Parts: sequence; C-alpha cells; structure tokens
Amino acid sequence: MGKRANFSQRKRDWGLGRALYWELMNAVAQLGVHLHYVNIDGHLSAIMDETPPAVPPGYDTRYLGFAELRAYEGLVPDMDGAFLDSACARGDVCIANFHDDELVGFAFLSFTHARATHQLDVLVPEGFQYVYKGWTHQNHRRAGLAAARIHLRHQLLRANPAQRSISYVETHNYASLLRGYRHPRERLLRMGFCGWITVLGRQIPFNSRRAKWIGFELTPSGNHRRRQYVK
Repeated sequence: MGKRANFSQRKRDWGLGRALYWELMNAVAQLGVHLHYVNIDGHLSAIMDETPPAVPPGYDTRYLGFAELRAYEGLVPDMDGAFLDSACARGDVCIANFHDDELVGFAFLSFTHARATHQLDVLVPEGFQYVYKGWTHQNHRRAGLAAARIHLRHQLLRANPAQRSISYVETHNYASLLRGYRHPRERLLRMGFCGWITVLGRQIPFNSRRAKWIGFELTPSGNHRRRQYVK
C-alpha cells in the first residue's frame, strides 16, 4: 500500500486533523524527536466488576516468580540474567501466559523504575504500577493473551485500592488512544508530556511540569534520583 493510500486510510479511520498530525509527528520522530502523553488509568471502580477475557482452551495466565523465570534465560526475547537480576532487585512482578506449560507471553510490572530505551529509564511515582517489556509469541497472537495479562494486572489493582496504573504513549498513536468507546470514569487521565530528542546519537529526555509534579520522569539510565515538583 502506497503512502497516499495509507494516508487515505488514516483519514477514514481518524479524521483529517489526526491523519495530518500523524504525518507530522511521524516525520518529526524520524528526525529524533519523540513526544508522549503521560496517562493514569481511569477510576478503579471501572474495573471492579471486570470479567475475565475469553481465551482459547489450553491457555493459562498467572504470576511467575523469579526462581521460575531463571529456567527461561536466553530462551525468550530479552530474558537474560542481567535483566532478571535487576528486575528482581527492584521487586518487579512478572505476569506470564502459558500454553500447555510452554511460556508464550509475559509482561513485567515495576513500582520504582524501568528501562524505557537503550539510553533512558522511566521513574515510576510511589503508589503506581508501570507495565513494560510485554511480549507474545508470534504463533500465539490474536488469542487474547495481552487482555488476559491486563485482567490479572487489574486484579492486583483491586487488591491494592490505593495503587494506580501509569503509562506513556506517543501523541500520534491513535490506534491506542482511540481504542473503542470508554465511559468517562474509564478514560485515561492525561498528566502532561514526556519524550526525548536525539542529538548525535545521544537521547536527551524532557518532561513537562505536570508529569514531574506527580513524580513521573524519563531520565538517563542509572539516574534514579526522584524529583517531585509542587508548583
């Protein structure tokens, strides 16, 4: 499909304004500038009565401890010993999908910080959970495994009512931002912006005052000093 056909499809899906904004931000990203919204999940009551998603028979989704994860070092993407050591030390949580006892998907939750890019980390405010490193085996996609992981993550939120979920997404990622109708109580709360500029191969992060006010920041890797702004 050519560029004109792609634009026409985005125009039909999202409207002219969003299609033009996508073109602009996609070009800007290729120049090394990335801009993201910082979002907090909607009110907890929106997920209180959530029913489990339907998945085909043979699948199971559960928490996986780090002792069990060691058996998969080097066998699935990005699952090496150094990563598992750091995730375990932070107290992260792994939610995993299995099919007939074979690991076919996972996602990790951090409550402190996590890798955002090869040069940047994300700081997670106290009282929030941040999901990262989601993966589904290519032979098991479209089986609802990501939805099953989200459901289990929501169970963790229900068990800890004071906790919320935080994330960031590119401002032109309309496939995610416009994902179906949501009741007002379910809609994401937008808490400013974050992103980075790449100059001579170096990623320089930036964070809006509103994002920093709640304690969410992109920082150079290894810089985990928390800074919260009250004005």
